[in-house]
Amino acid sequence: MKKLTLLIALVLIISSAYSQKVRMGLAANPQLSWLTSDVTRVKGDGLQMGFSFGMQTDFFFSDRYSITTGVLINNTGGSLTYSDSIRFKTSDETLILDPESSIKYRIQYIDIPLAFRMESNQIGYFVYYAQFGITNHLRVGASANIEGATDQVAVSKDGAGCKDEVGFFNMGYNIGAGTNYYFSKNTAITLGILYTNGFIDVTKNSDVDDSAYLRSFTLKIGLLF
Repeated sequence: MKKLTLLIALVLIISSAYSQKVRMGLAANPQLSWLTSDVTRVKGDGLQMGFSFGMQTDFFFSDRYSITTGVLINNTGGSLTYSDSIRFKTSDETLILDPESSIKYRIQYIDIPLAFRMESNQIGYFVYYAQFGITNHLRVGASANIEGATDQVAVSKDGAGCKDEVGFFNMGYNIGAGTNYYFSKNTAITLGILYTNGFIDVTKNSDVDDSAYLRSFTLKIGLLF
């Protein structure tokens, strides 16, 4: 974690030092996210609506190539159904859940993306772009909606705190494309779509030997200036 933080800081320092132009922006991004598991005993259980917002910064090395980063608050998550009995620790208690219980994870991250962006020449009012890179997620909050049973007695909980069940750090690669509409020389509305594929286990449940990965499609909406 420390090495990764130092690497990101080093990239940003170098980008700032050698960039020809810096562009700032604000973003408000609706998204669809879901969880997948690498074992059949744990199954992803549908999509979850989410939302992220924050700021982005583009460090240009030429007219059309830049390193893009930023800081965003990301409200995301997904649902998993467990075929086996599991223990699940909330902020108030530890539940012994019967098989086929479902847990809907709601996770709040601070996101620090780092991506290489390529832009077209301006065509009329439009500039088109493509990007690829990584997104670093730092967990700041987590809760769960639990639907299942314990000792065959139905359990239904909404918004139970579950930080101990969600890892602090997550990472995924991202790839996306979109367009910027310039309504003045340096100000534009940006619209795009971004796919993020996590490759670090989101959950920390010791009863299940699996890895659960976070995936998302994000509609990127913002203002550049």
